[in-house]
Amino acid sequence: MIVEMVRVAVWGIGSEKDAIVEELQELGVLHLDIPSAPPLASEELKGLRLLGATILGMVEALGWKEWDRISNEALLRIRGKIQFENPEVVDEIAKSLEEFKRRLHLLLEERSSLMEMLRSLRMSHQVAYHFQTFLEEEMSKGKCVSIWRLDHKSHARALSQLRSRLKVVTSPKERPYLSHHSVRLKDDETILAISVDPQGEKIAEDFMRLTGGIPWHPPDETRGESLLKSIEALEDKLSWVPKRLKSIDEELEKCKEEWGPHLAALYFLVEEKLDQLTVKQLAVKENGGIFVIEGWIPAEALEALITRLKERFDGRILIQWRYPSSEEWHEVPTALDNPSQFKPFEVFLKLLPVPRYNEMDPTALIAIFFPFFAGCMVGDIGYAIIMGVLGWLLRRKCKRELWRDIGSVIVHMACWSAFWGVAFGEFFGDLGHRLIHMEPLWVERSQAVLPVISFTVGLGAVHVLLGLFVGFLRGLRHRDKHMWMERLANILLITALIIVLVHVKGWLPKSFFTLSVSITIVGLLLLLKVGFLGGLVETIGAVGNILSYVRIAAIGLSSAILAVVASRFVDALGVSFLGIFLALSIHLLNLILAVAGSGLHAARLHYVEFLGKFYKGGGKEYKPFARKRGSLVWKRR
Repeated sequence: MIVEMVRVAVWGIGSEKDAIVEELQELGVLHLDIPSAPPLASEELKGLRLLGATILGMVEALGWKEWDRISNEALLRIRGKIQFENPEVVDEIAKSLEEFKRRLHLLLEERSSLMEMLRSLRMSHQVAYHFQTFLEEEMSKGKCVSIWRLDHKSHARALSQLRSRLKVVTSPKERPYLSHHSVRLKDDETILAISVDPQGEKIAEDFMRLTGGIPWHPPDETRGESLLKSIEALEDKLSWVPKRLKSIDEELEKCKEEWGPHLAALYFLVEEKLDQLTVKQLAVKENGGIFVIEGWIPAEALEALITRLKERFDGRILIQWRYPSSEEWHEVPTALDNPSQFKPFEVFLKLLPVPRYNEMDPTALIAIFFPFFAGCMVGDIGYAIIMGVLGWLLRRKCKRELWRDIGSVIVHMACWSAFWGVAFGEFFGDLGHRLIHMEPLWVERSQAVLPVISFTVGLGAVHVLLGLFVGFLRGLRHRDKHMWMERLANILLITALIIVLVHVKGWLPKSFFTLSVSITIVGLLLLLKVGFLGGLVETIGAVGNILSYVRIAAIGLSSAILAVVASRFVDALGVSFLGIFLALSIHLLNLILAVAGSGLHAARLHYVEFLGKFYKGGGKEYKPFARKRGSLVWKRR
């Protein structure tokens, strides 16, 4: 349900402006039309914005995200200690944070540097691991070893040519000494280690550079007198860096737990003060030092607002209010206020534009039909029990409101799943029938496919016609001739089609055929009035929407068959570990597919087939000028 709003103007004298603005913020119910980027008219605003950006950057650098942990009591305590009215307070806070900011910056820089070093060390260690034994053997013989990066295709030819070059420093009776070991990399490069006699070291180095080879060395942090010493230092460094990273992470975690809540609370207070200054800056001034602040407020909160302001500023304040005119509807913010059983389903509107103030809130309709459709797809008592437990845990244990709402939605789905499970006689497929001879109260959907399909198409007709009817009412309310005539024409044509189909089955007297023809003619005339081709396409689309509700039967049927297949594994393999394991695995997979598939497709039926018939969106979200935490005079259920 969309909350009724009234326009309120609060008049006061200039000397009371600060107190009135603070009281309005404390009340937290007045929606003000504040521009997204108000002009910066004072150094105070600039300083606060800079401080707020600094604090937020520090909170993000710490990785602290538990904003819900900031309680009202904690903010009240800090509000009493920090007085932003003193112009030196902002500078003092900034200076006090500077030391922690510098310490945090150094820790994060060191951590980033160590992470990069660790990556480099690991890459180097992968190379060194392959050559360590080769290095140890060759150096023990007194040979000179070097490691090179070169193209994989040329390394064999390079070795052959190098052996020929080494003959210059080898006696004619001896064969040039050249030993090598290579590792191919993924990017068609090869790491090649070559071992030569000391007198051939310079020749080998010059030749390898000439052929395009790049000498490989361990990172600078591990350079030693020789490659072997460098590799040993590399391994020592590789064991030290993770320990230091762990120490830094522990220190950062300690800082996060110690400073995160304080910084977040301080950020809230800075934002509150910024809002106050912005409102004071935008307050309209009149002659004689009088100012006015205007905004929108829920009608239910009006009396409490007037009472609070009159008690504190009796005789020094004037409050005027009125209901919005139809010309102002596009400016009025939208607030939703649904009963507790429907409120969790407001989560579906978060993916859509905010409804306009003069539109209908579809939350109640979604709360009725969504779990009904989703439960029909699952339709199993056993799965419903598991879903109910999962939803209850989400609703009770999660701190975030979004997850609590999702948990409530799952509980509603579980209730309807149990209802349909009784109707279809399913408890983990046919396990209920096997164990306690459970029978369906309506039909066994795996055996009565056609009745279930017909039923779901009937559900689709009711749902789509309801959406068209709501669109028809919206068109009448907004005096949108095209909309209400088109929606009415669609309703008439679909109704005529349904009458014809029922008449063909022989369930209605022949006189109803004449009625369907008359309804069709009226519907076509309405389409001619508003645009025949476009209206006809809309009607055909609506019929297609109705047929798409077959997915309820199809998904439910596949879920039922898969549950039965799970039990067949026990029949085939006996009551063995393998048979029970496979049966439970299939049931778990089926449960995941059933919950995800039913939720996804039930949501699609609402977003595409239903809401598209009347929901437009484009409204303004109700955002009251309020403290970041604290009780409001008016609270939604």
